[in-house]
Amino acid sequence: MRAPSKSLSQVLAESHISTVAIAVLLLWTLDWGVRGLWTLVVPAADFVVTAIAIRGIPYAQTPVIWTLTVLYLLSSFLSLAAAWLLSRWVYGVGPLRTLTGYRRRSHRRNHA
Repeated sequence: MRAPSKSLSQVLAESHISTVAIAVLLLWTLDWGVRGLWTLVVPAADFVVTAIAIRGIPYAQTPVIWTLTVLYLLSSFLSLAAAWLLSRWVYGVGPLRTLTGYRRRSHRRNHA
């Protein structure tokens, strides 16, 4: 008689794959978020420095800046949502709790 097969979420919970994927998705979240904020901060600082230097209002390329910022922040949100969904599906908790509890789970496993 065959043993009952495990579901995909059970297999992922027993391996390191899902935890690594959650960690990578959270790193992507931070990366895209920093890039999104950086696309606002650098042009704003450049605008202020140029305005002070010429004592006037310089030309600003706001449509390009806002488009990049929205795309970066959207990518950040989507990465966070993917990490959250994967973590909730496999472990039943959020991604940060999954990563903090990973060390305890990895020490209890039988690696033989």
